Amino acid sequence: MRPSGRIQTSIELLTEVMDSSLPMDRVVNSYLRARRFIGSKDRKDISARVYGVIRSKCRLDWWTIKSGLGDGCRSLVLSYATLVEGLKASELDEICDGGDYSPRALSEFENEALATLQGQELNHPDMPAAVQGELSDWLYALFEKQFGVEGAKVQAAGLQAQASLDLRANLLKGGLDQAIELLGKDNVEGVATAFSPWGIRVQGRTALGNCKAFRDGLVEVQDEGSQLIALLCDVTPGQSVLDLCAGAGGKSLALGVLLQNDGELVAMDIDPRRLQRAEPRVEKAGIENIRYATLNKDNLKKMSAKGFDRVLVDAPCSGSGTWRRQPDARLRITSGKFVNYKEMQTKVLEQGASCVKVGGRLIYATCSVLDDENTDQIDAFLAKHPNYQRVPVSEIWKEQGMKPCAFIDQTMKVSPAQHSLDGFFCAVLERQS
Repeated sequence: MRPSGRIQTSIELLTEVMDSSLPMDRVVNSYLRARRFIGSKDRKDISARVYGVIRSKCRLDWWTIKSGLGDGCRSLVLSYATLVEGLKASELDEICDGGDYSPRALSEFENEALATLQGQELNHPDMPAAVQGELSDWLYALFEKQFGVEGAKVQAAGLQAQASLDLRANLLKGGLDQAIELLGKDNVEGVATAFSPWGIRVQGRTALGNCKAFRDGLVEVQDEGSQLIALLCDVTPGQSVLDLCAGAGGKSLALGVLLQNDGELVAMDIDPRRLQRAEPRVEKAGIENIRYATLNKDNLKKMSAKGFDRVLVDAPCSGSGTWRRQPDARLRITSGKFVNYKEMQTKVLEQGASCVKVGGRLIYATCSVLDDENTDQIDAFLAKHPNYQRVPVSEIWKEQGMKPCAFIDQTMKVSPAQHSLDGFFCAVLERQS
C-alpha cells in the first residue's frame, strides 16, 4: 500500500471509530478483518496512526483550531502526520493527490495551515493543563482536586502512555517458568512481573493467537494489577465465591485457579451476553466448578439466601485506570455518566453485601484512579454498615508471603504513572455479624 493509501485508510478508519458507540478496539479489529487485502505492515502503520490520533486528540484539536485547519477526521490525521510523524506540508501535498485510494488534494488553505504546524511539537506551553493532560475540563478538575496541580500532570501523562501486554500463567495447567519457556519457543519474549507471582510481561508486540501457550490455555491476557485483585480475594480451595460483576470473566478465571476446581464459583453479570463470551475461555482454562447466573432480582435473592465466603464486586466505573489501553474511553465519559457510575457502585456494593455470609469477605474493586469511585465509596458504605470491618490488604498480602510494596496498605491503589500498571483500586471488608 502506498503512503497515500495508508493516510486515506487512516482517515476512513478514524471516521468509523469516532462515529461508533462501540469500543475502539472492536471497531478497528472489525474494520481490518473485513479488509484482508491490507498487508500486515500496513495494518500496523494504520492502527498506530489512528490510536495515536485518539491518544492525542485534545492537543490535536487545539492545534487545528490555532492553525485554522478546521475540525474533522481528515484534519486530525493530517495534523498528526505533521506534528507527530514529522511529515512536511510539501510531502502531504504529494500524498494527497486525489487519485484512487488517496486523500483528495489539499486546498490552498490546508497547505498554508499545515505549513504553520511544520516543525512544531505536539505539546505547547500555551496549552491549558487539561488539554495537555488529554482530559476534559471537569475531569481534569477532579485530578487536580485529588492529586494536586503537579500531581495531576504526572497522573494524566501516565494515562497517555502505551500499556504493556501482561499475561497470567494458568497454574491449573502449568507453572510460570513453563509458560515463559513455551512462549519463548514461539518467539515471544516474556519476563516475570514485579508483583504478581503469576504474571508475565511480554516484551514488544505479538500475535498471541499464534502461540501454543495461549491456544492451550496455559496463559491468559490479564494486567498485573488485575491479577493482584484476584490474589487479595484470598480464596482457598473449598470456599464458595461469587463474582458479582463478572463481565467476560477475566477475574473469574483467576479465582477459579485459586479454587483449584474444589469449591463453588458463580459468575454473575447483568448482561448474559458477556457471560457467554466467558464460556470458551473458562473451558480452555480447565475450570470445571463454575456456573453462570444473570444478575437480576430473583437470582440475587437466591445468592443472598445462600451466602458466600467471598464476594467480589468489580464495580462498573469510569475505567480511568485503563485509558492507556482504551484511549477512546476518556473521550466518551461525561459528567452525567460519571454520576451514574457512582450511583451504580453504591447499588452494587449493597447487592454484594447481601450475599456475604457472616465471617465472609466483600471485595470491592474498580479500574479507576479516582477517589470518588474508590475510597469515598468504601467510606460511605462502612458508615452505613457497622457490621462490616475493613481488612488491611497489607495483612492479606503478608499472609500470602508477598514482599511489602508501597501501594499495598489499608487498600490497594495502583496507577500507570507510579507503578507502570493499569490503575486499580481494591478494598477488602469482612462481615462481623
